Amino acid sequence: MTASDGDDDRDDGVPPEDDDPAGGTDEDAGGDPSATPDDGDDTDESGVRILHLDPDETVLSRLTAATDGSEGIDYEGTSEPDRVRERIDAGDVDVFVVEPDAPADVASLVEDAGASGAAVALYTRVDPGDVDPAVFDAVDTLVEKWTAEEGLDFVVEKLLRAGRTPEAASRFSRAFDRVDPDSQSSCSFLVYEDGTVIWESTPLDEYFDRRGVTVAVPETPNFYRQLTAALSHDPDAIRTIRGPDVPAEPTEFSVPTAEGRARFRYTEHEFPETVGPLRLVIVEDVTWSARSSARLELLDLLDRHVQDGISVVDANGRVEYHNESFAGLLGYDDMVGEHTASYMAEGELQSGQRTLQQLRTADRDSAVIDMTFETADGEERTLAVHFSVRDGEDGYEGLVNVARDVTERRDRERTLEQYRRLVESAGDPMYVVDGDGRVEICNDALVELFDGDRESLVGTPLSELLPEAAAERIGEALDRASAADESVTRGFDLPTPAGEVRQFEATVAGLGPADDADGSVGILHEVTARERRESELDLLKQVLTRVLRHDVRTGLTVVRGQAEVLAERTDGEQRRMAETIVDRSEQLVETTEKARAIERVIDSDEGRVTLDLRSVVNRSVANVAAVHGDAEYDVRITEQVPVRAHRALPYAVENLVENAVSHGDGTPSVTITAADDEGSVELRITDDGPGISQSELDVLADREETPLKHGTGVGLWLVSWVVERSGGDLAFDTGDDGTTVTVRLDAGDADDVS
Repeated sequence: MTASDGDDDRDDGVPPEDDDPAGGTDEDAGGDPSATPDDGDDTDESGVRILHLDPDETVLSRLTAATDGSEGIDYEGTSEPDRVRERIDAGDVDVFVVEPDAPADVASLVEDAGASGAAVALYTRVDPGDVDPAVFDAVDTLVEKWTAEEGLDFVVEKLLRAGRTPEAASRFSRAFDRVDPDSQSSCSFLVYEDGTVIWESTPLDEYFDRRGVTVAVPETPNFYRQLTAALSHDPDAIRTIRGPDVPAEPTEFSVPTAEGRARFRYTEHEFPETVGPLRLVIVEDVTWSARSSARLELLDLLDRHVQDGISVVDANGRVEYHNESFAGLLGYDDMVGEHTASYMAEGELQSGQRTLQQLRTADRDSAVIDMTFETADGEERTLAVHFSVRDGEDGYEGLVNVARDVTERRDRERTLEQYRRLVESAGDPMYVVDGDGRVEICNDALVELFDGDRESLVGTPLSELLPEAAAERIGEALDRASAADESVTRGFDLPTPAGEVRQFEATVAGLGPADDADGSVGILHEVTARERRESELDLLKQVLTRVLRHDVRTGLTVVRGQAEVLAERTDGEQRRMAETIVDRSEQLVETTEKARAIERVIDSDEGRVTLDLRSVVNRSVANVAAVHGDAEYDVRITEQVPVRAHRALPYAVENLVENAVSHGDGTPSVTITAADDEGSVELRITDDGPGISQSELDVLADREETPLKHGTGVGLWLVSWVVERSGGDLAFDTGDDGTTVTVRLDAGDADDVS
């Protein structure tokens, strides 16, 4: 219907400007003024002319097949830049589709195509960030290449939309355009000062009736009486309208309707030069305007204060609008006009377009997916995006997106997934129980341990899977773990159906608010083999101790006694052999004594005590001198030196002194000193002997005896263990001219010397 046709349809005799002062036309009501015979659209008659440049013949053939026979599409795919140039110059291209990696001057072709009025679309797998900015900024839309056949329909729809989208204002910007031209129309009255009506565009009662007003309007020729009767519920409005003077500003009032209330604006103009004088009164329905203003204020309030990011994207993927929250999520100020691919991580554009294509195929209008974006600082941020499709008369018009930052949630989910995989692949049985002690999560190792299946274990109280004693041990461990906010380990026995007993250690820890969970986690580590080995080693130690303590010592005593008798009754070579037997027997007895001393040190649970190092050294030198009286001893410790050490420290010092004088030639000498060093004491024992062999030192450093590497005695082992139990350090400085052994111990308090 044309504008002239609309004038012929009027039957109320009212001038058009009074009936609709807003100037409403059929175009406002949704008509299309372009759809007239005189203003045809050549594109609609011949179809959208799509020209596609791509070196990949497979892509061209697939799109040729997808568009073949489609109404309204004239598609040509080519790999020849010259053919593209020919058609662009001829001006017969509506949509130019191009692969930016094509072997051609793509930037020039894109620029010329845009200048000719053609829409430009990129169809590519190239990451948007790698596209030439001169090309990317000039394109109208971007579509990632699809490998699935079902996605080609979406590609074609996007290309058609690019060809049909005029360079006009966004549909979003027209969201609040009025759609009913009558909703804001008015009626006019010419009245005398006393209210007598001399002309009216529409009687007041008819005007109110057309808008559903339910108040009664009396039948009287006086306009003011009619209006004040209708406003009997609003004294303030009556006082303003019927005051002594004509209202200087428009006045608004509301009246009840069948659907609620309607709002009107009252405007009065006086003409004092006329007879009467005359007044022009205009009553205007502003219900829709008031509501839309309230809606706009509300939307603006929500838009400014909502924490979620809101954006509107057109059919070509460019941002039409966004609120501050959306820009803040990505660290930008203004993104309007930019393509969404500019802010997406690699591969996310295709993910979004796939979701959109699935929505179109499934006839749905919204979906929520997690997408990764790149911020202005170059960091990645995961947003949960709620897509809502915008459809118009021409089909797909774009999206309204609501985004929320879920980066922390995604990172937590990834971490949990890593933990889940770790638990599933772990060899030790693992579980998670809820606040009631029921199994929530378990791995295959736990399922195998209890010879069941996962479905039967989940939901079962852990206490029902374990013996009562084991459940109590784990419960006690969990209580301590919760109180100390750390993991606790306890051992327990688990009988098997075959009658054997397997031994486990359970390490448990409580879950709390920081873990977004309630309950506990546990790891069961089987220690049956370790416990058996420790038991065997303990038995072996007892056997060896008994052998050394009784059998070997007794036997050596007998051997030494017999050898002493032989030495007395023989002479010459036989006497020397008997004396050698006596010496070696005594050394072996000493070795057994040292071994027993080592056993006492290892088995001792005593802590450190405070000893006087001067007394320890003097006693050790006296004991050694009783055997090695020909050696020289220089002790340079003249005052009390309290140190913190194990009670077996005298054994260690005596062994060091004995070792210093027993291997020297001629008259061996040993010097012993002690010095304070910032809260610690250094004991130095220096000799002039041949030094300690490197093999002996290697055994101590590696803490291991092997058939190819072993020490000549147990004395140095005793020294090492005593110093270690004392919390000290042991060092050797050895050479051809002697050895210095340094023992560093913590200094003690003289009042605590025992």
